[in-house]
Amino acid sequence: MYVSQGFHGLSGQEVEAIASNAAKRNAKHNVTGMLAYNSQSFMQLLEGESEDVRSIMQIIEEDDRHCAITYIRQDKRESRECPDWSMRSLTTPMQGVGSAENFTDSLPSAMELDTKILFTSFASLLAAEAA
Repeated sequence: MYVSQGFHGLSGQEVEAIASNAAKRNAKHNVTGMLAYNSQSFMQLLEGESEDVRSIMQIIEEDDRHCAITYIRQDKRESRECPDWSMRSLTTPMQGVGSAENFTDSLPSAMELDTKILFTSFASLLAAEAA
């Protein structure tokens, strides 16, 4: 799992295209995960065999649509947290009462609590700054 600084000007369609291309690439390597974008930064979770994830991260690190990659977590889990998603994207920030709960509810049921907290906090970041 990592976060990175995105370059401004990426539209929701562009983020969806990034996720769609990633889903195709990830499926070939049996990698699963999710991508969140909050109009300023990305947060991504990748799951799979270490060699496959490292190979995909090398491609991601060379992508010029973002910079300043910071790894949050590199560990092994008992099972996949996004087992049915070769890559799903969620665009944030959240707005309105109950939006954090709705966002958390949209995450996979297999996702560990610490991962849900990280993604929900990330998704809430800009909404909190605007308040």
